[in-house]
Amino acid sequence: MTNNPLVSIITPTYNHEKFIAQCLESVLAQTYPDWEQIVIDDGSDDRTGDIISQYSDKRIKHIRQENKGIWRLGETYNEALRLSKGDYIAILEGDDFWPPDKLEIQMRSFRRTDAVLSWGRAKVVDSHGDLLAILPKDVKSFQGLSKEQVLGQLLLSNPFMYPCTIICRKSALLSIGGFKQTKDAPYVDGPTWLELSLIGEFLPVDDVLAYYRKHDNQISFTKKASMINAGLYSIEFFNNLPEDVRTSVEKTVDDLDAKLKRKKVNSYYYLGRAYLREGNFSLSRRNFSEAICKGDSVIKAKAMLGLICLYFGIDLERLAEVYDRRNPKDR
Repeated sequence: MTNNPLVSIITPTYNHEKFIAQCLESVLAQTYPDWEQIVIDDGSDDRTGDIISQYSDKRIKHIRQENKGIWRLGETYNEALRLSKGDYIAILEGDDFWPPDKLEIQMRSFRRTDAVLSWGRAKVVDSHGDLLAILPKDVKSFQGLSKEQVLGQLLLSNPFMYPCTIICRKSALLSIGGFKQTKDAPYVDGPTWLELSLIGEFLPVDDVLAYYRKHDNQISFTKKASMINAGLYSIEFFNNLPEDVRTSVEKTVDDLDAKLKRKKVNSYYYLGRAYLREGNFSLSRRNFSEAICKGDSVIKAKAMLGLICLYFGIDLERLAEVYDRRNPKDR
C-alpha cells in the first residue's frame, strides 16, 4: 500500500491494432504503480478491441463506444474525465507509448509545485518505432515562466507539442469545464492548454516523458488543413480576453500584435500547401494567392513556388521540406 496520488490515464483509441499493445504494455511497465487507464475505443473496426480485452489488469478500464469521430473528440475525452477517479489526469493516445519512469518522474516533480500542468520532451518515432527526433530541443528556457509568459508562448505556437507528455491536475481541468474542443478543430489539446494557462503555472520537465508516433493515418497528416485553420483559434481567444489580461500578456511578448498578424498571414501559405496535398486545388490556389498579396518576401516566394507546383504537378512537399530544413527561422 502506498500514499501516492492516483493518476487517471485517458487513452482514446481508434483502429490502432498495430500500436495499442505497446501503448498498454508501456503503462503496465510504469515504476509508479498508482494509476488507472481509461481506454475508450471509438468504435474501431479492426482488432483494437480484441487486443485490449486480452489485458486482465483491473487498473485498465476498457470502454467501447459507437464511433463519434474526431469532430466529437472532446466528448470522448470528457467522458473519460467523468469516469476518472484520480487526482491527476495523464494523456496517452492509443498509438503512443511511455518510458517506464514517466509517471514517477512527473509525479515527483508535482510535489514541489502548485503548477496545474506538467510537460516535457518526447521522442518522435515512426510507425516501426524508429527514432525521428527528440522535441522540443530546449525545455529549460520554459522553466520559471509566469502564467502570462506561458500564454504568450501558446498564442504564437504550441511549445507543449505532444499531449502524451502531459499530466494535469484534475481539479484544474474541472474548474475550466473539462477538455475544450473548438468548432472544426480535430483535437482538444491546444484550446484546453490556453484555458489552463489562465488559472495556473505550467511545469516543464527536462526529461523524455513519452514516445510520440508519426504515421500516415493520424490526424496531423490526414486533416492538415483543418489543423492549421483550428490553430488560428488562439488569435480569437486572445482578442476575447479581458483588456487587463491582454495588456499583461502583451508586456511579456515583444510586438505580440504584429506576431499574431504574421501568424495569420503565414497560415495562408501553409493552408495552400495542405490543400494542395489533399487535392483541393481551388482552395490551394486561393490561399497561395492570399499569401502572395499579404505576406512578406519569404512567404511570397514560397507561395509563388506553391502556385508553380500546383500548375505543373510538381511535388511541393519534397521541395518545401528541403527549404524548411535549410531555413528553420522562416517557418
